[in-house]
Amino acid sequence: MTTPPTTTLKHIAAQLDLSVAAVSMALRDHASLPATTIARVKRAAAKLNYTPNTAGSALAAHRQQLRVRRDFSVIALVSHWPTRDDWLQRPSAQRLLAGATARARAYGYDLQHLWAREDGMTPARFSRVLTSRGIRGLILAPLEQPHSRLDLDWARFSTVTIERPVRYAHFHHVLPNYSADVRLAGIRLRERGYTRIGLVIEANLAERVAHQWEATHAFEQSRTGPASAAIPTLIVSGPQPAATIGAWLRTHRPDAVISRCNDVLAAAAAVKLRVPRDLGYASLNVLDDTPGVSGILQHRDVMGAAAVDALHGLLHRNHRGPHAVAQGTQIDGSWHEGRTVRKLRRKAGV
Repeated sequence: MTTPPTTTLKHIAAQLDLSVAAVSMALRDHASLPATTIARVKRAAAKLNYTPNTAGSALAAHRQQLRVRRDFSVIALVSHWPTRDDWLQRPSAQRLLAGATARARAYGYDLQHLWAREDGMTPARFSRVLTSRGIRGLILAPLEQPHSRLDLDWARFSTVTIERPVRYAHFHHVLPNYSADVRLAGIRLRERGYTRIGLVIEANLAERVAHQWEATHAFEQSRTGPASAAIPTLIVSGPQPAATIGAWLRTHRPDAVISRCNDVLAAAAAVKLRVPRDLGYASLNVLDDTPGVSGILQHRDVMGAAAVDALHGLLHRNHRGPHAVAQGTQIDGSWHEGRTVRKLRRKAGV
């Protein structure tokens, strides 16, 4: 059985009476081409089942700088947690990996999760392993702590980070829109009649998001009521977090809590507050919280796809190392209707 011939840019160009360069530019949505030409080329490419040869096109663009390698089209999703599966155990990480893998396949890449501590490797040795395999594109998974280090030989690699590591903020970063997410949670709670809304955040997560949740919540409180009625935000650290949260609940008596701390529900139960009857609860990341909670669904699959999109562009421009000016992509979350807030009452006649 013979293998059907592969469709190339030349085939598309011949069918449309265009140059190969014009077809290539159209498939990359080049701004210099009319939208009608771009659409015509993409329709023809789809009809001919064209699949981009990522390795070949990148090598052709940069053949003076690169050696041909068997694994050129591999993207490495790099994690640096204490064990190989620490990060991947999280549902949000699994969603992100799935989204990145699907988008990588669409471009013609093979995405592989690599653990930077495999066999006790140092960052220098891990850099050499990546280079020896011809891997130039890296997606850096969230680091365990905000100030964690992974000092690879960054000048060798095109790199995109998930979230914005404190020490590596000048790589293109893809992260949730933290400010929009906490604002959306407050809007949905107020729609359900909650008026005394507090915020509880784990200390390391507050630092990881550069305190954007706290700042936005404080601003929203200033807009919706007098400063004297504002409930102070609780940043949880140290031992016995549930006891700390319980004391805060008894003192300030919120009727709802926006949270990125998985101890809130246990603390509420300990002080005899029933959720959602006595206390509403909205998580800022329902994927990694208790099943069934209401709150913000972070679209980690979309984040994974966006990371591959950004990395694809860096590879084709042969951009390695950090940017001179920090830049990134934010992904808004959506409200997820769970069982921990009051149901929204329908208006009469609706």
